Amino acid sequence: MQRLAFRISAFGCLVLAILLVSSDRQCRGQETEPPIVDLGPQAFRMDLFLHDSALIAEREGLELRTARVRKHPANPVIVADRPWEIGVFNYNCVIQDREEGLYKMWYQMIVSNPGDNKSRCHYATSQDGIHWKKPALGLVECQGSKENNIVFEELEGIRGTPSYWVYKDYAEVDPGKRYKMMFQSWGFQGRASKMAWSPDGIHWTMSEYGNLPGPFDSQNTFFWDDRIGLYAGYFRSHVQGFRSVSRATSPDGFHWSRPVTVHTVDDDDPPTWHLYIPGVYSYGAARDTYIMLTTGFDDTANEMYPQLGVSRDGIHFHRFRKPFIPPGEEGSWDAGSTRGIGSEIVFEGQTGLYYHGSNVGGHVDGGSQGVGLATIQQGAFVGWYAATAGTLTTHRLRARHHHHDKFFLNVDAEGGAVRAELLNDDGNVLPGFSRTDCQPITSAGSKVRVEWAGAEHLESYLRTGTVRLRLHVRNATVYGFHCVTGG
Repeated sequence: MQRLAFRISAFGCLVLAILLVSSDRQCRGQETEPPIVDLGPQAFRMDLFLHDSALIAEREGLELRTARVRKHPANPVIVADRPWEIGVFNYNCVIQDREEGLYKMWYQMIVSNPGDNKSRCHYATSQDGIHWKKPALGLVECQGSKENNIVFEELEGIRGTPSYWVYKDYAEVDPGKRYKMMFQSWGFQGRASKMAWSPDGIHWTMSEYGNLPGPFDSQNTFFWDDRIGLYAGYFRSHVQGFRSVSRATSPDGFHWSRPVTVHTVDDDDPPTWHLYIPGVYSYGAARDTYIMLTTGFDDTANEMYPQLGVSRDGIHFHRFRKPFIPPGEEGSWDAGSTRGIGSEIVFEGQTGLYYHGSNVGGHVDGGSQGVGLATIQQGAFVGWYAATAGTLTTHRLRARHHHHDKFFLNVDAEGGAVRAELLNDDGNVLPGFSRTDCQPITSAGSKVRVEWAGAEHLESYLRTGTVRLRLHVRNATVYGFHCVTGG
């Protein structure tokens, strides 16, 4: 037995030694072999810097800032102004249907009177994102007429908030299920998230039973996540009594895994702060980028407004605490509270952010409600800012396809300047690609070309090895970059 114990002990020491050597090699390898970021083809998505080190190897003199949000002067772009739009103008879902060239909205009216408790789903469309039409659908009778834009109404068992969320699945092989809807309901199983499907977003077939049992009394969202090859859904959860954000996945949009909380409040939040609405979506114009336009709520002060969160995997989020779309000035239509609507929208070349606004605080009775539009520079959710002088250097960049010969920056350099240079693996500046060879960038845009004196040699450098991009920033903000082919 003693010899057996010795052999086991010796074997354990050998395994430990191998692990330690392997670990040491890995550590030394990390020091000498920094990460490599593969560049995509011309049509590939941009790379955003965000908050982490996924793209950034070194930085100095920079601070992380959220985007400058601009509210549209036409706000509110839609309100409840029809005789049949009775009750509380509540949750809203907006998508940009690129197949049909339309903005589409599904919004909820809650009717709560003695003996008359119902939730109605309404439908509206817009060609420009500002002017909305409410078509006569002829589906639901209200006030003696079907000449209204009511899609359907729920008459029984309405407790909590159905909060309709619609996703158009362009890859769905069954044309009758091209549109999918998630909403809240009650049945013999209790409270649950339910699914519905439609060929056109107007005529819906509902699941007979709840697809995901649970108290998800919020505007939950879902989308196809091509990074993981599954639908990802974000739901309300509760952690020690505080509303939080949970995540579940599904292969088909109807059978869901058990939700797991991925984000909740912490010591940086007020003691009465809740994450009221998840507002998460995958930002398709950039690689590995998830946006969380979560709406927070102070259940003592009745304050409510969206906060911005960003993530690389849809699980670990960095959330900024200041209001991202703050309530308006006193006396304005959205002075009381704002709620984010988490969906990817492009509006006149900018990133569009629809939001629900009210002139009263969150969960305060009365007041008026509407939907507004805000914009930021395309993809410029968060960026690295230098007030005087700062530098940002990427990891090694490798071309996966031939003929990469142009770099573009997502940048805001109005009033300042950004210069770029390219380094080889030894950290030396490539001839013709120094900061002095770079024409200074003094404008703002999501695709501002970087021009060097040696630009004609860029393709040959990228084909033979890796390069690192170093940005010299002065009174400007850098958000990301894109390397594309010529043509």
